Amino acid sequence: MKFGLVFVIIAILIALCQPQITFSGAVSGLNIWFFQLLPTLLPFMILSNILLSDPVQEYIFARMSPLRAKKIRILFAVLAGLTFGLPIGAKMAKDLYQKNLIDAREGQILLNHCNLIGPSFVGSYVLTKKLDLPDLFGISLLLLYLPHILCLVCFFSKKEATTEQKIHITSYGKTTRKATPRLRNCFQILNVAIMNGFETITILGGYLILFGIFCAFVKEIQFLPTGLRACILAFLEITIGIHEISILEISGMVKYLCAIPLLSFGGLCTAMQTWSVCMGAPFSMRNYIKERLLFALISGLLTILYFFILY
Repeated sequence: MKFGLVFVIIAILIALCQPQITFSGAVSGLNIWFFQLLPTLLPFMILSNILLSDPVQEYIFARMSPLRAKKIRILFAVLAGLTFGLPIGAKMAKDLYQKNLIDAREGQILLNHCNLIGPSFVGSYVLTKKLDLPDLFGISLLLLYLPHILCLVCFFSKKEATTEQKIHITSYGKTTRKATPRLRNCFQILNVAIMNGFETITILGGYLILFGIFCAFVKEIQFLPTGLRACILAFLEITIGIHEISILEISGMVKYLCAIPLLSFGGLCTAMQTWSVCMGAPFSMRNYIKERLLFALISGLLTILYFFILY
């Protein structure tokens, strides 16, 4: 605790002594939030809030068995996490746990293996705009997502086959409904979903601004080799780091080999964003980071194997 306080004080003093660097870093993080994160994630956050609201859940799953409803909810969380991009997967895992629809272990597995970089970011920003390798979109998705999908399939298949599922039947399984006018109820659901979405996206923007400042100071460290500095930046914040990797004077394939494991990890900024989204749930961030580092290594080895076989 004392070390953290000393670190914060030193960081504030450095930021005050270098206002220009602090300003440029804050602007960089704000631009990423406003032009990329906000339009990309906010609609899906609002949609997920609507779908996980009590009245919508009650309406959809009222006539389903608890086991079948649970499978559909987990499948939806997996698809949303893999499709929409992080931290949607973390938010889905937390919401399902807090509504007593999955247990803590299932929530941890969903957090570890569904909270991934979105395919739109990989295909548009990384491969097309920065690395100029759009033809590798399909294989990139396999390298990034296939290890996680296999882990999910193994876990949930084994859990279903070897243990008795204890389903907590909530009010979603009941057929009684509140006598609230449907139109008014819809507006209430939409208002709450929008407010929660903006609250979450604002917190994520705060972390992006902070890490934008960190990255701005790292760029000023001149004694670091250019390649190492680019990898450190990508480890801190993936968007800034991928840009730095893209301007290195190395071949496109080497850039790709560096980018894939860093994309698999996602960066410390996204880890902090995930932690902020998961606050209140008994998920282990240490376990999450260990898993992400492990699967980043796996994705990197698979990438090397792919190019070894191809060439």
